[in-house]
Amino acid sequence: MSAAKKVVSMNDEGLFGGKKTEKEDVAMKSNGNDKSEKKNDGNEEKEKTSADYYFDSYSHFGIHEEMLKDKVRTGTYQKAIMSNPHLFKDKIVLDIGCGTGILSLFAAKAGAKHVYGIEMAGIAHSARKIVAENGFSDKVTIIKGKVEEIELPSGVNKVDIIISEWMGYFLLYESMLNTVLYARDKWLRPNGIIMPDKARMYIVAIEDGEYMSEKINFWD
Repeated sequence: MSAAKKVVSMNDEGLFGGKKTEKEDVAMKSNGNDKSEKKNDGNEEKEKTSADYYFDSYSHFGIHEEMLKDKVRTGTYQKAIMSNPHLFKDKIVLDIGCGTGILSLFAAKAGAKHVYGIEMAGIAHSARKIVAENGFSDKVTIIKGKVEEIELPSGVNKVDIIISEWMGYFLLYESMLNTVLYARDKWLRPNGIIMPDKARMYIVAIEDGEYMSEKINFWD
């Protein structure tokens, strides 16, 4: 049995800089059409559920701009993926909740054979354009739909790696973990990789005297 390959670390220097390539990454610009999609099938639009509002919130550019500008978040994923090409070379990768497709592009640049990004929100249409503008249409496929409802293209029954930025406020706020686990159970090969696969939650009790005075002591 071959020894496990050591995970390569990389310094933070140059994460968001580096030399320019012939084809620069495309910048997103709002064209005023980033509103949630409406059905044009002639039927009245049904009443939206909380899930609909959740996905709609990720259809707008603003929230993705905020996440991309988080250098700790984006840079950490970039290092974890692109500094370990031996994990991604010639592998089939699944990106859950791919958003603008940034993690899918990292995986493609790291040598993945093909990356399938799944995104329910309307930003999926922009993700396809971003992938094309960056020259990775042959390596990255964006699928619009819910993980629990879609199927991967014919012939793709299993994937080697699942990547996802599923963490929300207080780690679990966005409730995406169940979706990642569903994808793991359905598509991940035995001994496949999930990135990230570990998290720590630190909890400490505090007292906000001003808030307590305003909200609790008010009733005394």
